[in-house]
Amino acid sequence: MAESTKKDSTNELPMFDIEEALKLVVTIHDKALETAAMPDVAKGCGYANPTSTPFYRRIVAARLFRLLGQPKPELTKLALDYLKPDTDDAKQAALSQAIMGIKTYADIVNPHVGKKLNVELIANKLEKDSILSITKSCAKVCATVFASSLKFAGFISSDGTVVIPTGATLPSTAPVVEAPPQKDPPKNDDLEADDESQVQTLYLDNKRKRKITVKAPLTVTKEELERIRAWLGFQLIIEEQKPTE
Repeated sequence: MAESTKKDSTNELPMFDIEEALKLVVTIHDKALETAAMPDVAKGCGYANPTSTPFYRRIVAARLFRLLGQPKPELTKLALDYLKPDTDDAKQAALSQAIMGIKTYADIVNPHVGKKLNVELIANKLEKDSILSITKSCAKVCATVFASSLKFAGFISSDGTVVIPTGATLPSTAPVVEAPPQKDPPKNDDLEADDESQVQTLYLDNKRKRKITVKAPLTVTKEELERIRAWLGFQLIIEEQKPTE
Protein backbone atom coordinates (compact mmCIF):
# COMPACT_ATOMS: atom_id res chain seq x y z
CA MET A 1 0.00 0.00 0.00
CA ALA A 2 1.45 3.38 -0.98
CA GLU A 3 2.50 5.58 1.93
CA SER A 4 0.51 8.48 0.46
CA THR A 5 -2.75 6.53 0.87
CA LYS A 6 -2.14 5.90 4.57
CA LYS A 7 -3.30 8.10 7.44
CA ASP A 8 -0.88 10.17 9.49
CA SER A 9 -3.16 9.92 12.53
CA THR A 10 -5.67 7.40 13.85
CA ASN A 11 -8.69 7.11 16.12
CA GLU A 12 -8.27 3.33 16.46
CA LEU A 13 -5.23 3.52 18.76
CA PRO A 14 -4.25 6.07 21.42
CA MET A 15 -1.81 8.73 20.27
CA PHE A 16 -1.31 9.85 23.88
CA ASP A 17 -0.42 7.40 26.64
CA ILE A 18 -2.67 6.40 29.52
CA GLU A 19 -0.88 8.74 31.93
CA GLU A 20 -1.77 11.75 29.77
CA ALA A 21 -5.32 10.43 29.36
CA LEU A 22 -5.65 10.18 33.14
CA LYS A 23 -4.38 13.73 33.61
CA LEU A 24 -7.19 14.92 31.33
CA VAL A 25 -9.70 12.79 33.23
CA VAL A 26 -8.56 14.29 36.53
CA THR A 27 -8.89 17.83 35.17
CA ILE A 28 -12.40 17.12 33.85
CA HIS A 29 -13.37 15.65 37.22
CA ASP A 30 -11.78 18.37 39.36
CA LYS A 31 -13.38 21.16 37.32
CA ALA A 32 -16.80 19.46 37.21
CA LEU A 33 -16.83 19.36 33.40
CA GLU A 34 -18.35 15.90 32.99
CA THR A 35 -21.72 17.19 31.79
CA ALA A 36 -20.45 20.35 30.09
CA ALA A 37 -20.54 20.99 26.35
CA MET A 38 -17.31 19.98 24.62
CA PRO A 39 -16.28 23.59 23.78
CA ASP A 40 -16.50 24.36 27.52
CA VAL A 41 -14.62 21.16 28.37
CA ALA A 42 -11.82 22.12 25.98
CA LYS A 43 -11.54 25.63 27.42
CA GLY A 44 -11.65 24.28 30.97
CA CYS A 45 -8.75 22.00 30.12
CA GLY A 46 -6.72 24.85 28.62
CA TYR A 47 -7.44 24.42 24.91
CA ALA A 48 -8.98 26.89 22.48
CA ASN A 49 -11.65 24.56 21.10
CA PRO A 50 -12.61 20.84 20.98
CA THR A 51 -11.02 20.42 17.54
CA SER A 52 -7.61 21.39 18.89
CA THR A 53 -5.43 18.41 17.95
CA PRO A 54 -3.78 17.91 21.38
CA PHE A 55 -7.15 18.05 23.15
CA TYR A 56 -8.96 15.89 20.59
CA ARG A 57 -6.30 13.18 20.65
CA ARG A 58 -6.29 13.12 24.45
CA ILE A 59 -10.09 12.76 24.48
CA VAL A 60 -9.86 9.93 21.93
CA ALA A 61 -7.17 8.22 24.02
CA ALA A 62 -9.22 8.52 27.21
CA ARG A 63 -12.23 6.98 25.46
CA LEU A 64 -10.18 4.16 23.92
CA PHE A 65 -8.87 3.38 27.41
CA ARG A 66 -12.55 3.42 28.50
CA LEU A 67 -11.96 6.19 31.02
CA LEU A 68 -14.47 8.65 29.56
CA GLY A 69 -17.93 8.18 28.10
CA GLN A 70 -19.53 9.98 25.20
CA PRO A 71 -21.01 12.22 23.96
CA LYS A 72 -20.40 13.89 27.33
CA PRO A 73 -16.99 13.23 28.92
CA GLU A 74 -18.43 11.51 31.97
CA LEU A 75 -16.03 9.41 34.02
CA THR A 76 -16.54 5.68 33.61
CA LYS A 77 -16.43 3.06 36.35
CA LEU A 78 -12.83 2.28 35.38
CA ALA A 79 -11.87 5.93 35.82
CA LEU A 80 -13.60 6.10 39.20
CA ASP A 81 -12.01 2.83 40.31
CA TYR A 82 -8.61 4.37 39.54
CA LEU A 83 -9.30 7.77 41.10
CA LYS A 84 -11.27 6.48 44.10
CA PRO A 85 -10.32 2.83 44.67
CA ASP A 86 -12.34 1.00 47.32
CA THR A 87 -10.25 -2.19 47.43
CA ASP A 88 -6.51 -2.83 47.54
CA ASP A 89 -6.30 -3.95 43.93
CA ALA A 90 -8.98 -1.70 42.38
CA LYS A 91 -6.53 0.89 41.05
CA GLN A 92 -4.26 -1.66 39.39
CA ALA A 93 -7.23 -3.61 38.05
CA ALA A 94 -8.60 -0.44 36.45
CA LEU A 95 -5.27 0.23 34.73
CA SER A 96 -4.99 -3.38 33.59
CA GLN A 97 -8.49 -3.44 32.12
CA ALA A 98 -7.95 -0.08 30.42
CA ILE A 99 -4.90 -1.50 28.63
CA MET A 100 -6.34 -4.91 27.74
CA GLY A 101 -9.64 -3.34 26.67
CA ILE A 102 -7.90 -2.21 23.47
CA LYS A 103 -7.76 -5.32 21.29
CA THR A 104 -4.58 -4.36 19.45
CA TYR A 105 -2.85 -3.81 22.79
CA ALA A 106 -4.05 -7.17 24.12
CA ASP A 107 -2.94 -8.88 20.89
CA ILE A 108 0.58 -7.53 21.38
CA VAL A 109 0.79 -8.00 25.15
CA ASN A 110 -0.23 -11.67 25.28
CA PRO A 111 2.57 -13.10 23.09
CA HIS A 112 5.14 -10.78 24.72
CA VAL A 113 4.67 -12.01 28.29
CA GLY A 114 8.12 -12.78 29.69
CA LYS A 115 9.81 -10.96 26.81
CA LYS A 116 11.20 -7.46 26.40
CA LEU A 117 9.43 -5.01 24.11
CA ASN A 118 11.07 -3.80 20.93
CA VAL A 119 9.27 -0.56 20.05
CA GLU A 120 10.68 -0.54 16.51
CA LEU A 121 9.30 -4.00 15.76
CA ILE A 122 5.92 -3.06 17.20
CA ALA A 123 5.88 0.08 15.04
CA ASN A 124 6.60 -2.06 11.98
CA LYS A 125 3.72 -4.38 12.93
CA LEU A 126 1.30 -1.47 13.27
CA GLU A 127 2.48 0.10 10.03
CA LYS A 128 1.82 -3.15 8.14
CA ASP A 129 -1.67 -3.54 9.58
CA SER A 130 -4.00 -3.05 6.61
CA ILE A 131 -6.94 -2.25 8.88
CA LEU A 132 -5.15 0.58 10.67
CA SER A 133 -3.67 1.86 7.39
CA ILE A 134 -1.31 4.33 9.09
CA THR A 135 1.98 5.87 8.01
CA LYS A 136 5.38 4.95 9.41
CA SER A 137 5.52 8.11 11.52
CA CYS A 138 2.04 7.50 12.95
CA ALA A 139 2.91 3.86 13.69
CA LYS A 140 6.04 4.98 15.54
CA VAL A 141 4.00 7.37 17.70
CA CYS A 142 1.42 4.66 18.47
CA ALA A 143 4.13 2.13 19.34
CA THR A 144 5.89 4.59 21.65
CA VAL A 145 2.56 5.44 23.32
CA PHE A 146 1.85 1.72 23.73
CA ALA A 147 5.19 1.07 25.44
CA SER A 148 4.78 4.12 27.69
CA SER A 149 1.25 3.08 28.66
CA LEU A 150 2.38 -0.44 29.53
CA LYS A 151 5.13 0.91 31.77
CA PHE A 152 2.76 3.28 33.59
CA ALA A 153 0.10 0.57 33.99
CA GLY A 154 2.47 -1.93 35.59
CA PHE A 155 2.90 -4.26 32.63
CA ILE A 156 6.70 -3.95 32.64
CA SER A 157 8.60 -5.78 35.38
CA SER A 158 11.81 -4.65 37.06
CA ASP A 159 13.87 -6.64 34.55
CA GLY A 160 12.13 -4.96 31.60
CA THR A 161 9.97 -7.89 30.54
CA VAL A 162 6.21 -7.82 29.97
CA VAL A 163 4.01 -9.16 32.76
CA ILE A 164 0.25 -9.48 33.24
CA PRO A 165 -0.73 -7.56 36.38
CA THR A 166 -3.90 -7.86 38.45
CA GLY A 167 -7.25 -7.62 36.70
CA ALA A 168 -5.89 -7.68 33.16
CA THR A 169 -8.48 -10.09 31.74
CA LEU A 170 -10.87 -8.35 29.37
CA PRO A 171 -14.54 -9.08 30.21
CA SER A 172 -16.16 -10.94 27.30
CA THR A 173 -19.15 -8.60 27.37
CA ALA A 174 -17.15 -5.40 27.10
CA PRO A 175 -17.59 -3.64 23.74
CA VAL A 176 -14.32 -3.06 21.91
CA VAL A 177 -13.87 0.09 19.88
CA GLU A 178 -11.62 -0.48 16.90
CA ALA A 179 -11.42 -0.17 13.15
CA PRO A 180 -13.90 -2.25 11.10
CA PRO A 181 -12.42 -5.61 10.00
CA GLN A 182 -11.74 -5.08 6.31
CA LYS A 183 -8.99 -6.02 3.91
CA ASP A 184 -8.60 -2.58 2.41
CA PRO A 185 -8.89 0.90 3.91
CA PRO A 186 -12.00 2.96 3.15
CA LYS A 187 -11.94 4.25 -0.42
CA ASN A 188 -14.01 7.33 0.25
CA ASP A 189 -14.24 10.04 2.86
CA ASP A 190 -17.53 8.73 4.29
CA LEU A 191 -15.72 6.41 6.71
CA GLU A 192 -12.78 8.69 7.42
CA ALA A 193 -12.74 10.76 10.58
CA ASP A 194 -11.54 14.34 10.34
CA ASP A 195 -10.96 17.25 12.72
CA GLU A 196 -14.71 17.68 13.23
CA SER A 197 -15.90 14.08 13.30
CA GLN A 198 -15.19 10.62 14.68
CA VAL A 199 -15.78 7.07 13.44
CA GLN A 200 -16.78 4.45 16.01
CA THR A 201 -17.59 0.76 15.69
CA LEU A 202 -19.58 -1.32 18.18
CA TYR A 203 -19.43 -5.09 17.81
CA LEU A 204 -22.65 -6.87 18.72
CA ASP A 205 -21.37 -10.43 19.16
CA ASN A 206 -18.30 -12.08 20.63
CA LYS A 207 -17.07 -13.23 17.20
CA ARG A 208 -17.19 -9.61 15.97
CA LYS A 209 -19.09 -10.40 12.79
CA ARG A 210 -22.10 -8.23 13.59
CA LYS A 211 -21.32 -4.57 14.02
CA ILE A 212 -22.59 -1.01 13.78
CA THR A 213 -20.25 1.69 12.46
CA VAL A 214 -21.13 5.37 12.68
CA LYS A 215 -19.49 8.59 11.62
CA ALA A 216 -20.60 11.40 13.89
CA PRO A 217 -19.64 14.91 15.03
CA LEU A 218 -17.32 15.17 18.01
CA THR A 219 -20.27 16.35 20.10
CA VAL A 220 -24.06 16.21 19.81
CA THR A 221 -26.81 17.93 21.79
CA LYS A 222 -29.29 16.06 23.98
CA GLU A 223 -32.01 16.72 21.40
CA GLU A 224 -29.81 15.40 18.58
CA LEU A 225 -29.04 12.27 20.60
CA GLU A 226 -32.76 11.60 21.02
CA ARG A 227 -33.28 12.04 17.26
CA ILE A 228 -30.46 9.57 16.58
CA ARG A 229 -31.99 6.99 18.93
CA ALA A 230 -35.40 7.41 17.34
CA TRP A 231 -33.91 7.13 13.85
CA LEU A 232 -32.06 3.91 14.75
CA GLY A 233 -35.25 2.43 16.17
CA PHE A 234 -37.04 3.22 12.93
CA GLN A 235 -34.28 2.04 10.56
CA LEU A 236 -33.33 -1.24 12.25
CA ILE A 237 -35.51 -4.32 12.05
CA ILE A 238 -35.96 -5.65 15.57
CA GLU A 239 -35.90 -9.44 15.79
CA GLU A 240 -37.27 -11.11 18.91
CA GLN A 241 -34.65 -13.41 20.42
CA LYS A 242 -36.01 -16.88 21.08
CA PRO A 243 -35.12 -18.30 24.49
CA THR A 244 -32.68 -21.21 24.37
CA GLU A 245 -34.05 -24.52 25.56
